[in-house]
Amino acid sequence: MKRATRSETLQMRVTPGVKRAAEQVLRRLGLTMTEAIELFLHRLIVDRRLPFDVVALDPATLGQLEDEWGEEQRIRQRHDPRAQNKSKTRRRA
Repeated sequence: MKRATRSETLQMRVTPGVKRAAEQVLRRLGLTMTEAIELFLHRLIVDRRLPFDVVALDPATLGQLEDEWGEEQRIRQRHDPRAQNKSKTRRRA
């Protein structure tokens, strides 16, 4: 099967908490954000619908989830020297 060349660009804005949480999950899955979005788009095309059920979250619930994701990240950074080094590198930049 021939691999298609990626030549189109998508630009989107999301809240920082959602982006960090998504990157954390994707890292555990071994995927990049680009790969995950492309998978999403392929399923959208094949199924001709969203590949998940849409459930509305009220702002308070969403905020609580983002806070929990952020706390998980802080805990992980305290226990993972690699994460601490990355954090220090970002602060210097």
